[in-house]
Amino acid sequence: MYAFDQIRHVHLEISSRCNANCPLCPRSFFGYPYNNGYTERDLTLEDAQRIFQPKFIQQLDELYINGNFGDAVMNTETIDIIEYFQSHSSRIHVGISTNGGARGADFWQRLAELDVCVFFCIDGLEDTHSLYRQNTVYSTVIRNARAFIDAGGHATWRMIDFDHNRHQQQTARELSESMGFKRFQLMDYGRNVGPVFDRKGKLTHFIGQQPEWYSSFDDMLNRRINGSTTFEEITQGQTPQPIACEVEKKKSIYVSSTGDVYPCCYLGFEPKTFGRGAWHDAANAQFSHMIGFNNAIEHSLEACMAWFEEIEKTWSIPEFDQGRLVICNRQCGNCGSSSGKSAV
Repeated sequence: MYAFDQIRHVHLEISSRCNANCPLCPRSFFGYPYNNGYTERDLTLEDAQRIFQPKFIQQLDELYINGNFGDAVMNTETIDIIEYFQSHSSRIHVGISTNGGARGADFWQRLAELDVCVFFCIDGLEDTHSLYRQNTVYSTVIRNARAFIDAGGHATWRMIDFDHNRHQQQTARELSESMGFKRFQLMDYGRNVGPVFDRKGKLTHFIGQQPEWYSSFDDMLNRRINGSTTFEEITQGQTPQPIACEVEKKKSIYVSSTGDVYPCCYLGFEPKTFGRGAWHDAANAQFSHMIGFNNAIEHSLEACMAWFEEIEKTWSIPEFDQGRLVICNRQCGNCGSSSGKSAV
């Protein structure tokens, strides 16, 4: 796939904890607290120092902090970890994707001083933002963004395209410009359909239209806990496509908050434990047996990449039932169809 000394980009999850409760995020069950097989953990400064040696950091162009399951604002050592990387490279570009709904002004001001680019995920205005970004307060997010921007920070407003915020997108774009955001990005993560439950399992609203597959909370949760997703279900509608691997082009790796190393975040949904009753149930089963020693807290980062070759071999397999990976085909088939669908 690529050699260790060719890596130029690290996608890093420094926390699998989150202050938000977004209904279509894999860390919950449509907003209801339910752990489907992931580990809640913060990557510590000591972990980062063990995993990423100074010589390796010096070869990097970019560090992108964004997790499959959590948000960087939850890690109390976020600033320390960034400073560690920057202490060994004066040219490394650091970016963070966050819901922006926690921490005080001093935290955001310090990120600005460190010249970190922050992608604030703000999915509407006062009356619509929290329909998806549950447990975050719009006014708090705006306050934190102002603190960052006023301190000289480079900020991007990322807004997921939903039916319920479409009428506000132009207003949000204009607000972003008046506040000093450098960019406004409208994102499509394919999250526009689903129920929303609160912490007690009560249905509060739907994202988009009520889907045909919706039933009662108890029935749906029972299917998730006790059911399974078949290989036939995840391959339905999928056609084998030429693979143009996104991270092979970027020379990138993904490291989770547990220190586990994967080629990309799409393959990094804790494949040995995560996904029962969900899409990743069968998708992870396709390749979890390929993973060798991949924990970089216990082994060298270079050694943790050895199994990547097994992933690359699957790209030339013609059919899914013969071993062609559905995840690779779905995300990077047909010259990179994954645009706009990263894990946030």
